[in-house]
Amino acid sequence: MKFPVDETTLNGWTSLLGLTQEQTAATLRHIEKTLRLGYTHRPAALRHLTFDEITAGMNIDELALMFLTTGLRVAGHHEAALAIEIRGLHTQLQNTRPSD
Repeated sequence: MKFPVDETTLNGWTSLLGLTQEQTAATLRHIEKTLRLGYTHRPAALRHLTFDEITAGMNIDELALMFLTTGLRVAGHHEAALAIEIRGLHTQLQNTRPSD
């Protein structure tokens, strides 16, 4: 799969998290596996699209968040990854609240 990020950005993320090249590869494999699982369970309206067609429009911010949380787990920082996911969900829920 082609991720929406260049090598310089990927190397920066890797350096920021202190990951080895093997850990980076494992992180990217896990992200692709997760996306393929989602693809398997895609809605009927998207059944005509291939995996590459669906993931081609992936936002770099979405990938950054997935890389951050997965990379933290691969590096052994499970609590930090969970805290980031919880904050992300909280923000998402706040953004879906009706306006007064």
